[in-house]
Amino acid sequence: MLLELPSAGASVSRKAPPSYIKIVTKGLSKAELILKVVMAPHDPGNAFVANYLRLLEDIEQSDFQRVLELKGLKRSEQNQLMDEFRRQTVSKDSAGATADAKPRGPATSRIRKLERLIKKQF
Repeated sequence: MLLELPSAGASVSRKAPPSYIKIVTKGLSKAELILKVVMAPHDPGNAFVANYLRLLEDIEQSDFQRVLELKGLKRSEQNQLMDEFRRQTVSKDSAGATADAKPRGPATSRIRKLERLIKKQF
C-alpha cells in the first residue's frame, strides 16, 4: 500500500520511483525488526537481550529502554533486563566487537517515529 502511495488518486497508474521504494522498504524492515523484538518473550532475559542486539545491532541504552516500554513491562522487569543489557554490551566492548560499530543517530530517530506512530494508534 505504501509503495503505491505516490500514484494514489492519479488517473495514470505508474510505478513509484526507486528511491521512494528503497526508503519505504528500509523503514518497514526496521519497524518489522522492532516489532519482532517487542513481541518476543522476555524470559529468559539474557536470550531476549541477545536477540535484541542480534536483530537491531543497537547498543544504545535509551533505545533498549524504549523497546522495553513498548513491550509494556513493569519497572522491576525493565531494570532486570537493563542490567542484563549492560552486562552483554560491556562484554562486547571488552571483546572489541563494538569498535567497528556505526553511529546510530538516524536509527534513534526512526525508533522515536515508530513510537509516536504506535502511541497515536493506541
